[in-house]
Amino acid sequence: MFVEDTPILIRAVDDDGHGQPPRLTDASLLVLAQEVIQRLSTVARHTPHSDQPDVEGFCIALMEPDAQEARLILLRAHASGLGHEDLCIQYIAAAARRLGQWWDDDVITFREMAIAAGRMLGFLRDLRDLIPPPEQRGSREALFTCVPGEQHFLGVTMAADLMRDRGWKIDLRINETIDTLCRQVRDHNYLIIGLSATNADRIRTLAATVVELRLAAPHARIFIGGHLVDVEPDIASRIGADAAGSDIETCVSSLENLYQELLAHPT
Repeated sequence: MFVEDTPILIRAVDDDGHGQPPRLTDASLLVLAQEVIQRLSTVARHTPHSDQPDVEGFCIALMEPDAQEARLILLRAHASGLGHEDLCIQYIAAAARRLGQWWDDDVITFREMAIAAGRMLGFLRDLRDLIPPPEQRGSREALFTCVPGEQHFLGVTMAADLMRDRGWKIDLRINETIDTLCRQVRDHNYLIIGLSATNADRIRTLAATVVELRLAAPHARIFIGGHLVDVEPDIASRIGADAAGSDIETCVSSLENLYQELLAHPT
């Protein structure tokens, strides 16, 4: 159900998981982790409070070197009857709010926040296994868009045209807000979303967008493209996306793999 892998974000604190020097700077990781916690804590802030589970215990488990205990907490909560939305709100969003408070009060360190933020991103992705598969419409469709605030549209426009040449139905949207993108994803049931970003100064917005899209469309597969992938080859795993690529061959292959993955889980 939950994939065992190297914690997102923290791979860049130690190394990149492949014996290579880290690429993301501490400053970039810091704003990325802050954004993940901020966006998730906003969900908790705007949700009526109920009798919360042991949020503090879950927070501590999120910061442990091994993710197993945090994963078991979610699985036990699911077994007790909590569904996908409850797990997102009562555990992940509530934990993000508590961690944000701890960070503001200097209770937790940068490393601990990075570990927790990465785990929460990963769990958001993995929790889609707990809800029924979406309807698969049998055609290669995707929403292509730029990260909100991005000013470079040529690359994603060319990518959309090239994928259309290969038989894909691509809905290209540019200059959209995060709220608008989430509404479009929900309204049109997009199961593959391509996000384009050019450089590292878009990491914070990229992280926020991925979090919001995970909450709006848990089953959607998120692909990262653009020059940022050249700079940060592991950006997909570090922000909780499903795949990434900077050249057309990699994009075509990755998008086809995501499509086949969706077909393998029919309703």
